[in-house]
Amino acid sequence: MLIKIAGRNVWRSKKRSYIIITAIGIGLWAGIFMMAFYNGMIEQRINTAISTELSHIQLHHPEFRKEYEVKYRLPNGRKMLESISKDSTVKATAGRIVLKGMVASASGSSGITINGVMPTEEQLLTNLKKKIIKGNYFNSEKTNEIIISEKIRKKLKLDLKKKTILTFQDKEGNLASSAFRIISIYKTINGPYDEANVFVNIKDIDSLSGIENEFNEIAVLIKSSKLLEQSQNNLKKRFPTTEIKNWKEIAPELGLTVSVGDQMVYIFMGIILLALAFGIVNTMMMAILERTRELGMLLALGMNKLKIFLMILFETFFLILAGCPMGILLALATIAITQKTGIDFGRFSEAYSSFGYDSIIYPSLTLKQFGIMILLVVITALFSALFPARRALKLNPAESLKK
Repeated sequence: MLIKIAGRNVWRSKKRSYIIITAIGIGLWAGIFMMAFYNGMIEQRINTAISTELSHIQLHHPEFRKEYEVKYRLPNGRKMLESISKDSTVKATAGRIVLKGMVASASGSSGITINGVMPTEEQLLTNLKKKIIKGNYFNSEKTNEIIISEKIRKKLKLDLKKKTILTFQDKEGNLASSAFRIISIYKTINGPYDEANVFVNIKDIDSLSGIENEFNEIAVLIKSSKLLEQSQNNLKKRFPTTEIKNWKEIAPELGLTVSVGDQMVYIFMGIILLALAFGIVNTMMMAILERTRELGMLLALGMNKLKIFLMILFETFFLILAGCPMGILLALATIAITQKTGIDFGRFSEAYSSFGYDSIIYPSLTLKQFGIMILLVVITALFSALFPARRALKLNPAESLKK
């Protein structure tokens, strides 16, 4: 009976009820979609970092990452690479020689990271060829070829087929330099990465650096992120004297971005729900003030305070539960559409690129986040219902009937 009465009371003022239900629906839609949008940004940044910059796992000499000195190479790197490539969890792997050095032209010079790569293996690992916007990939029959970024090209006023000088320290600490011909220009969505990295064939740099036929880095891309911990532990057992780090350990700022991002989304959603809760509380308090005489009469006729409390509680719940399906369905439909089409912020591509993000965002929502969202809505409903119901309990039947 109480539920039936509460349901009728909700629709006594249809205009007010529709406004509250719409506000709840829009607020919930905005909160869920914002969460999905931020998820899309974070996932895209991580996927780009893994597929383009870091891979899932990297192997180095324990001292290498402290100073990036080429003398700290991987002993038996070729055998290690061959062994890793046979692992069933590994999708692709490649050896590299990574050097800190300078790239110079007639217009100036710039500090960069020189990546000596194995062209075929690197293509499988990072799909470097796809990022080329001008020119061609490495030619196995030619030597001293270099791939530079569009940012470096503009900065040093270089172009295809021009020569540039690379300078770095060899394993003995002596300066080594050589001229390389630019065969292509690449561009990724990460501006800072582009500004700091060039690529050469490992065969053209290993003898110059003094570690011929050796590596100082092995990058590993595994088949699924779920296998990351398992793969890393397996590699540590097989190569106990080698430093083996996953992408979170190599770039802790990315892992921090994920955790901070989750917290920010929940805080944002909490603010939206809190604002909605105050709106609902205010509306229900007004409804109680308008029905003071009616509620007083019910108390005078013998309806106990618990039933009054429950009636107001049900009314508030009905308002929230009426708005929730609309907001949830609208949010899920919006996410489903934008997951396929993406949200293009092409006008701000440079701004996004400077932070390593793509200008096209594909929102996504996990089942866990959706469950937490529903839980937050239930908590909001309870919070919103308590205050109006408590106000109704304070009514004095005799005084209420005088109004």
